[in-house]
Amino acid sequence: MAGISASLIASVLSMSLMASGTAKPLQLKETDPVAVASLQANLDVLGFNAGAPNGHISASTYQAMTKFVTQFGQRSSEPINVQVAHIVRSLPDLGTHLSGASILAMQSWLARWRLYHGALNGQSSTALIHALNLFQQDTGIPRTNQFNGQTLATLAHLAVVSEAISHHWQYTVEPGDQMRQLAWVAHIPLKQFEAMNGQHKQVLWVGQVIHFTQTAKKMHPPHQPTHHRRPSEPITKKKTRPFKTLHHSSTTRKPASSSPAPSTGVFSNIQPIAAFVVYNPSSSSLTALLQAQKSYPHDFIDVAITGQWAINHSDMMKKLAQSGNEIVMSGYTGVSLNQLPEWGVRQEIQWSQRAFEDAIGNKPAFVTQSAPFSPKIRNDLSALNVVSLSANVMAPSPWSTANTVSMLLTHPDQIVGTIVYPNSITGWQGFFRQLQHHHFVFLSLGQIWADMQ
Repeated sequence: MAGISASLIASVLSMSLMASGTAKPLQLKETDPVAVASLQANLDVLGFNAGAPNGHISASTYQAMTKFVTQFGQRSSEPINVQVAHIVRSLPDLGTHLSGASILAMQSWLARWRLYHGALNGQSSTALIHALNLFQQDTGIPRTNQFNGQTLATLAHLAVVSEAISHHWQYTVEPGDQMRQLAWVAHIPLKQFEAMNGQHKQVLWVGQVIHFTQTAKKMHPPHQPTHHRRPSEPITKKKTRPFKTLHHSSTTRKPASSSPAPSTGVFSNIQPIAAFVVYNPSSSSLTALLQAQKSYPHDFIDVAITGQWAINHSDMMKKLAQSGNEIVMSGYTGVSLNQLPEWGVRQEIQWSQRAFEDAIGNKPAFVTQSAPFSPKIRNDLSALNVVSLSANVMAPSPWSTANTVSMLLTHPDQIVGTIVYPNSITGWQGFFRQLQHHHFVFLSLGQIWADMQ
């Protein structure tokens, strides 16, 4: 990635892109122009120069994908466009001294939106940072005076929405979309845009088809920028709550249908709550969980199991791997790693990784336990190239739906763990039903880790 040191990018991506070492299908739906354009835009942000996000895979797009996969690997569990988008969102603060293809793409987009009036040269400048701040202000994201994952992801995403409007592609709401941002990029006053897309009043639902019935005014090309930076109708007069981009977990989240039932829909602008880790659940509890998730298809949790359990329940491991819930290891035997010498820790992790790989084809990247890891064990685990994360708070025994829901809601961006859990379908359904009143989305251990970087 031009302009950003290889060591920085490697540190950001090393755990997010742990690959099996063999090429796997990229799972990209090439007939979906929005998916292709999203891949192109995010590859451009990362500096791989995939070309303009026009929805058509070109030689430049293939070359950029090849470079990305060759340099950082790939996961078979999700399409490449989802994987690349997740990496962009997970980028830390990158300062202002970037250059190359990523900056050129941002300059082009910001110029198209009449925010940037400088040269399209791939070099950062005071004018570019000023345009970036105007973009953050207009779209309701925090002003940072520098590049970071949330800003870059929003830039790339709205560039794709611009293309969807220009080419009349059908666009459906994605996690993180807000009325304010979609109206802004479409140059449509917010109130009018809300009226045009008011199937659920002023709230967007994932999978909802968006109507851009008012044609946006023709934009000046980047090499002929106008000196009027605002769209023809300002939409920032209405005060809205700052927007927080939702991260995608390491598993693909299934979108809702375009007209979901009120009991199962997912809001696009909901805020994430804690990661919820169930430690060493029984096979019967997991069977009940998977059945309950048919009624609540967006409620994914983290399931921490031992290597021995994975060997003894290979069929359930395959079902879990296909379900969307994130599987993490809690060692091989389940003994607290804090009690083991270095060779014992190494054995627990290596045996557990082998068991997981035999069961589902992938090595786990995360190890967790209910008790906090000691600093020495954290160092030992880091040397084994796994990420150690333990629960910030544990749910008390016996199981209480009300108490667990309260803990999840009051510990945002943290990890809530439990060694007790529902053992019936109705128990899991009651748990998800209570949470749904709060319009939540679970985080995953992978997202918690990405936010810590």
